[in-house]
Amino acid sequence: MMLSVHGYSSLMLLLQTWLDNSEVPIITAFLLGLLTAVSPCPLATNITAIGFISKDINNRNRIFTNGILYTLGRVLAYSALGTILIAILRKGADMFAIQKGISEWGNYCLLLL
Repeated sequence: MMLSVHGYSSLMLLLQTWLDNSEVPIITAFLLGLLTAVSPCPLATNITAIGFISKDINNRNRIFTNGILYTLGRVLAYSALGTILIAILRKGADMFAIQKGISEWGNYCLLLL
């Protein structure tokens, strides 16, 4: 089932409304996860990853294991980033300062890769 442009916009608007009215951090994190999960970039990444993981189509156990490892890797990466950001924000850092720092240091990290 494919969402139409109107349906996609309505879904995003609904999630954004829930997000704006949420005061429980775990619900906010869950809603932010939903918002990013249905955006085009992660969907393209997931399609590419599934194509790569399923290249060994004759071995179903290996495909399943690789899929689980990929999913756990994403969960761990996003959880680590969330934990770091929450720790920084609890110390009273300004969101703009965090964005500026990530922008500066992110360029150096990408150069190393």
